[in-house]
Amino acid sequence: MRSFSSKKSIESEKGHFVDILPYEEGYFPSLVHMYDTYDPLGSVQGLPPLDRHKRRQWVQDIVSRGTNLMTLHGDTVIGHASLFSMPVNWAEYFIFIHQDFQLQGIGTAITLYVIDWAQQQDLSAIWLSVERQNYIAIALYRKVGFERIGSTGDSWEMILTITKDQQSS
Repeated sequence: MRSFSSKKSIESEKGHFVDILPYEEGYFPSLVHMYDTYDPLGSVQGLPPLDRHKRRQWVQDIVSRGTNLMTLHGDTVIGHASLFSMPVNWAEYFIFIHQDFQLQGIGTAITLYVIDWAQQQDLSAIWLSVERQNYIAIALYRKVGFERIGSTGDSWEMILTITKDQQSS
């Protein structure tokens, strides 16, 4: 998959100005710090990992294997989203927003950005797994068009089929 290439600036519902932009290696320490201060650790399907060393390695693996976006408030990373290539022109999606910036429309803005990018890249679907009790994330995913396709343990599998005429913004 090609990398994200453009920047988008938004104002959150609480008046925070944030930038959504492609991941840059120089922000790795700030990205790790976002996950180090994420509360509660291990709350999203065991992620971010509880152990500091494992958490740093997990972040390194994500940025090296995925196509990554970060969200900045000033020079501080407050959000991170990633897509991973899957067979049949699909991508797996995940997103984390630091708890101090949740419920402000930032996750929706990032997800719509990702959907628009995926459409431009001719992806046919975006797949994700979400804990069935993560009602806020499920509401976000449903709002932007994801549908539940199955369950695994305590998680739902959801998919967004991308069409050529889809309007994401």
